[in-house]
Amino acid sequence: MRDKITKNIVISIIVLIVVYLALALWGNVDMVISTFKSFKWKFFPIILAIIYLTYILKFIKWNFYLHLSNIEIKTSDSFQIFMATLTMSVTPGKIGELIKPYMVRDIVGTPTSRTIPIVFAERVTEFLALIFLVILGIDALNSGIVISVISFLIFLILLITILNKNISNWLITRLSNIVFFQKYINPIKTSLNQSRIILSLKPFLLMFILSVVIWIVEGFAFYLVLTNFDINILFVESLFTYLFSLFIGAISFLPAGLGITDGSIAIVLANYGVNKEIAVSSALIIRIATLWFALLVGLISMLRYNIIFDKITKEGSLK
Repeated sequence: MRDKITKNIVISIIVLIVVYLALALWGNVDMVISTFKSFKWKFFPIILAIIYLTYILKFIKWNFYLHLSNIEIKTSDSFQIFMATLTMSVTPGKIGELIKPYMVRDIVGTPTSRTIPIVFAERVTEFLALIFLVILGIDALNSGIVISVISFLIFLILLITILNKNISNWLITRLSNIVFFQKYINPIKTSLNQSRIILSLKPFLLMFILSVVIWIVEGFAFYLVLTNFDINILFVESLFTYLFSLFIGAISFLPAGLGITDGSIAIVLANYGVNKEIAVSSALIIRIATLWFALLVGLISMLRYNIIFDKITKEGSLK
C-alpha cells in the first residue's frame, strides 16, 4: 500500500512540474512568479480551513453509508480510514479509494463485497452532483452542455442498471456463464444487493444534496482565491468556472485531472478577461489547497491508521 501511495505521489509531482511549467510559459514565467507572490497569503489558512470542512462533510457521507450498511466500526477508526485514503486523490477517477474496503476489513473483518458499493455510491452521488451543478451553470459558461448532459445520462443509465433487480439478475446470469467470473458471482451478488440499499431513493437524495453542498463550499474556497487577487468576478461565475474545470478533468480520467483541470481553470478565467498570470496563479493556488493539501492530510492519517492496524494485529496475535 505504501509503495502504491509513494508511486502515485511521485508521478503526480512530475506531472505537476510539467503542467505548471507549461502554464507559466503560456503566461509569462517572471510575471507568474510575481503574481503568485502578490497573493494575500494571510488568508490562505482560511481557504485551507474551508477545504478541510469539505473533508468533514465527505466523512459524514462515508459514515452514513457505513451505518446504513450495518457495518459496526468506531467513528475514530472510520475517520482515520477516510482521511488516510485522501492520498488516493491522485489516482484516475479516485479509483484508488477502493483500498477503503480492505482497510475496513483489516479493522473489523467486514467482507469487501459489502463495502465496495459504498465507494461506488460516494463517486456516483459526487459526480452526479457535479454534473447537475455544471448543467445549471451552463448559461454562465455558455459551453459544454452536450458533453455534460451525455455524461449525466450515462451515469443515470448505469445507476438504473444496478438498481433494477431484473436487469442486474440478467447480468449476473450472463456473467456466471463466463469461467473467469464464476468465482466472483457471490461477491458480485452481495455488492449489488448492498448497492440497492444504499442507493435507494431517500439515501440517494440525501447524499446527492450533501454532495451539492460540498461542491458549493469547495467552489467558495476558489472564489476566495480570486478575491484575494482583487479579481472582480461574481461568485456564480467563479463557482461554475471551477466546477466545469473539475468536470473536464474528471472525464479525462487522468490522475486528479492533472493538467486538464489546471489548464481549464486558467483558460476559462482568461476568457472572462482575467490576466493570464493571475489565471495561472489562481489555478496553482486552488490546486495546492485542494489536491496537495489532501495528500498531506492523507499521509498523516495513513501513519495513524498504520498505528491502529499494527495495534489490532498485535492484540489479535496475543489472543
